Amino acid sequence: MFADLAKGWMKKYNYTEEQLRPWLAQISAKAYTNAAENPLAQLQKPKSAEDILSLPDEKNPMIYQPLRLHDCSLVSDGSAALVLEDASLSSGKSVAIKSFYSAADYLDSFGKNKSDHFLEGAAFAVDKALKGAGLKIEDISLAEVHDCFTITELLLYSAMGIAPAGREFEALESGKVYADGVLPVNLSGGLKAKGHPIGATGVGMHAYIYKQLMQEAWGHQIKDAQTGLVVNIGGSGTSNAVSVLEVRGR
Repeated sequence: MFADLAKGWMKKYNYTEEQLRPWLAQISAKAYTNAAENPLAQLQKPKSAEDILSLPDEKNPMIYQPLRLHDCSLVSDGSAALVLEDASLSSGKSVAIKSFYSAADYLDSFGKNKSDHFLEGAAFAVDKALKGAGLKIEDISLAEVHDCFTITELLLYSAMGIAPAGREFEALESGKVYADGVLPVNLSGGLKAKGHPIGATGVGMHAYIYKQLMQEAWGHQIKDAQTGLVVNIGGSGTSNAVSVLEVRGR
């Protein structure tokens, strides 16, 4: 289904597979590099985009055109937990769920009842969650997003509003989504390299943002991070859950 999303995006904006591959390789490389700094990540070996693009087909086989092995997240085991409490009970530094929004879309493949080139449900949920928090995307310190496939992260850039639809790769080329960028995405290594233990994934994304906001991150630490965005999707963009987290107290 996500390969069909990639095909729909290429057709809509007149891109070739040769153009798409380097952008997807950059997303994979970013994930591997970030995960190498995260002691809890499943993969610990950094790779550059050039490393990935130079792999022979037997080392990076086509899974479903145009997505190859290194475009797919891991089959992972894992667990995660959160403890929630009434904000009035908190003393000192804590992290609050400032807003949350969940949006549902059609349960079918891309290109039938929903767009085959834009993640509409995710975009809707991001917009509602940010408005509920009284924030703009420019106010977010970092984000953890559901990169089940590299194409998913690429198109989440437009869903989050950090790059125009059809030019999502600009978020990579500008450096915006890297560790030293204005909105680092998936510093944990993401599903792509940290791992994707299905049922634990969403909670794990929140746990990672919590650690960042408390200045206790595993791996890359964003200095003075104040707000975090979690964008989690399920199925073929069928469920879309977005949280805005904020540090409070000192």
